[in-house]
Amino acid sequence: MTEHREYGEEERVAEYTGTNHSMAIGFYIAAIVLIFGVTLVMTGLISPDQQSEGSLDFNINFWWGLVMVVSGCVILGLTLASPRRRAEREAAGR
Repeated sequence: MTEHREYGEEERVAEYTGTNHSMAIGFYIAAIVLIFGVTLVMTGLISPDQQSEGSLDFNINFWWGLVMVVSGCVILGLTLASPRRRAEREAAGR
C-alpha cells in the first residue's frame, strides 16, 4: 500500500504553492507577434507601393502585418483569460 504524506510549507515546491510567478510564455509570444505585426503594418503603410507589392497585386507587408496583429491580440487575450490566471485572481480575492 502507498503511504500518503502531507508536505509542510517549507517542503513544497514553489511551482505548486500558488505564489505569483512571472507571466506565461503566451504573453511573450503575443508581445513578439504584436511587435512584428505593427512593424509590418507600418512598413506597408509608409513604404512605396512598388517595393512592397509583388505579383499578387496587393501590399503583402500591410496584410501580413494585420494578420500578425490580430493573431497577437488573440494569443494575448487567451493568455490573460487562462484558467490559471483566473484562479489566481479568485484566490487573491479580487
